[in-house]
Amino acid sequence: MRFGVTYNLEFVPEVHKTHKRYVELILEQTVLLEQCGYDAAWYSEHHTGSYSFGNPAVIAAAAAMKTSTIKIGTGVSLLPLHEPVLLAEEFALLDVLSDGRLEYGIGRGYIPHEYGWVKVPIEESHERYHEIADFLVQMWTTEGKSDFHGKHFQIENYECFPKPLQKPFPAIYASAAGSMESYVWAGENGFHLGTALFLPDITMLPDGLAAYRQALSDNGHDPAQREVMAITQMYCHKDHETALREGGAFANNYYRHFAKLGGTTDANPIYNYYNTVESLDLNANGQLLLGCPQALVDKISHYQEVYGLDYIMLEIAQGGAENSKICDAVETFASEVMPHFKTDAKPKGVSP
Repeated sequence: MRFGVTYNLEFVPEVHKTHKRYVELILEQTVLLEQCGYDAAWYSEHHTGSYSFGNPAVIAAAAAMKTSTIKIGTGVSLLPLHEPVLLAEEFALLDVLSDGRLEYGIGRGYIPHEYGWVKVPIEESHERYHEIADFLVQMWTTEGKSDFHGKHFQIENYECFPKPLQKPFPAIYASAAGSMESYVWAGENGFHLGTALFLPDITMLPDGLAAYRQALSDNGHDPAQREVMAITQMYCHKDHETALREGGAFANNYYRHFAKLGGTTDANPIYNYYNTVESLDLNANGQLLLGCPQALVDKISHYQEVYGLDYIMLEIAQGGAENSKICDAVETFASEVMPHFKTDAKPKGVSP
């Protein structure tokens, strides 16, 4: 089992004070993650709501310069919002700058006005997402110049420079949550999988994972060489009731912010759910990691048994949590939970 932290969080003036301090705290925490033995730090992309990062490659590059062993990733890079040539070069360079530590999480996003701002029709998001992923794999693995002919992009006589350091290319983690087609597509392409445990309907996850693994096998990819990663909120404290009280409050704060990012209307499919759901209910249902170390050990063991997870991505710094509480949770989880699972945990094979 591997463990990482994704920075997919909102700016809270009372806590972060300034935009500069917001970024500084994240980089300081990334250094702490490496010191504590976490496997990865990922940075998310969004363009609204004082939330995450407009360009995750930039902060990931800064993190790479301050660390030496921890994997650096995206959780996720919103492919349809970008021109593929720029993405290919940006993240290939990040892999080089990080000395081959990039883990590239990809997805479509869900916020309509982000698409509107960059003049990309949201109804084309699936097509563009798949097409850009095909382009990246082709250009990262092709020596010399080549042509790409898709529905949305016609690119001729192009060569990506520099090429990624990892061969054949950095590990790609394709997002899948509420759509069975997303699980199948990730498997068909031989990508690693990124999903979530705090979904509104967790009951579909086993079927989604089964479909992913079957698609891997059907397309000549070895499931044993692909990671299944799931993300959820975590707050660990030696006192269980403190963990529930504080972690539950922070998670609720985050859900209310998250709900409103796409607009407070029925057109936003997540608004009604995350604007009312209670984090402690999700935690009691086994979907969050809020609690004392032994409670989290038990839950993670359950995740391994039921879902066959290889990799858990944690969200800790959300909901207005103070830096000292975040660092305490990071250290407690690392010292009292991770040793139960981290024997010789290494990434599985990169995408072919």
